[in-house]
Amino acid sequence: MNEPELTDDAVVELAREGGLAFIPKLAGTRRIVIAQLSAEQRQRLVDILHQALPLGQQPGKTDSPGRGDQRFYRLQITWTSQQPDMLLLIPESKAPPSFVELWREGEACICKP
Repeated sequence: MNEPELTDDAVVELAREGGLAFIPKLAGTRRIVIAQLSAEQRQRLVDILHQALPLGQQPGKTDSPGRGDQRFYRLQITWTSQQPDMLLLIPESKAPPSFVELWREGEACICKP
């Protein structure tokens, strides 16, 4: 999968979905506005996404990760420019620890020194 360019007009959203019951508090949606990050924070985010992107699938595939009691992370990157949005589903069982930490802590994860 091609690495998306995280330009200043990009917004990264993460959420955990799936399972037997939808509980909004457990979804823990995180929203990270790229324009608000320093160059160092942006690089940390790129490194985390670089690990997770190869594990993602586009929604609608026959082997979609959100079956039964299986959870997955929804990664969506949107741009205000004409670039098309990117939406991937990453199985919870395959997500790298750094990606899980990003979902749990949001921007605080990449703001650590």
